[in-house]
Amino acid sequence: MFIVLPLLSALSSMPAIASSYSSSEKRTLQSAISSALHSAEINRFYQQCKEPAKAGEPELVMRDKSESKMLALLQERVGSQNIEQLLAADNMLTRRAKSSIVPPKDCMDGKGLQVLMDSYEVALFSLEISMPIENGLRSKTTSAKVRSNAEQNAVKQLIASSHAIALVSVTDKNLLNAVQQANYLHPDYASNFVFKVQYGWRSNISQYLGMHIQLSEREFSSTAKEWLIFLDKNGHFIKAISSDKAKPYLSILLNAEWRYDIHGNLLRN
Repeated sequence: MFIVLPLLSALSSMPAIASSYSSSEKRTLQSAISSALHSAEINRFYQQCKEPAKAGEPELVMRDKSESKMLALLQERVGSQNIEQLLAADNMLTRRAKSSIVPPKDCMDGKGLQVLMDSYEVALFSLEISMPIENGLRSKTTSAKVRSNAEQNAVKQLIASSHAIALVSVTDKNLLNAVQQANYLHPDYASNFVFKVQYGWRSNISQYLGMHIQLSEREFSSTAKEWLIFLDKNGHFIKAISSDKAKPYLSILLNAEWRYDIHGNLLRN
């Protein structure tokens, strides 16, 4: 919960939270979480310490008297009165806030209750003077979903924009004979390593290709041995992705449309 400190000090000591929020929005989020947790703690105290109703009389239920103000401020500043969503917006900040609150020791601890209420008042004031979060709450679940959708769209766009796509392996250029090197490689190609095409999608390409990077003998051991490559209609590389990062692309591409057999023959699937 919110630590009882002078207001300016409290506002200048915000813990780091989700990078999707600006500095002012981070302060707003801390104040909102602090206010909500204080209100919940006060209501918990009242619930546990309520006096039993006398026979024939209705039960007297006490609640945080500033709760309606707190909820209205949450709507104005973070765009939601959903406390669960608010606390899920930044788990680390919520854990720190919870760990810092000191509840009253028992139902007779009037001083502890007053300290709790004073801290709540500071949190509410901080929330009241804070700037609204521009796009509302963005929980980690929501952010992850948005990020996942964006990544999937990027995968689909790359596939759609490619003239040819192929899974290739890295091999020694010297394994090619002089005719193969002349047919497959540019005369100025200097690297000792080339791509050997295994199978692919869309238009077929030559069985051997020069790599998209100049790979030295020293770099060979630490470089991926298989790649998924994307080419334009002129045979130029659009992108090359190491096979360990190619799963999102392969899950969309599915079965290859063509391949080379061990004799170098092009076969259509």
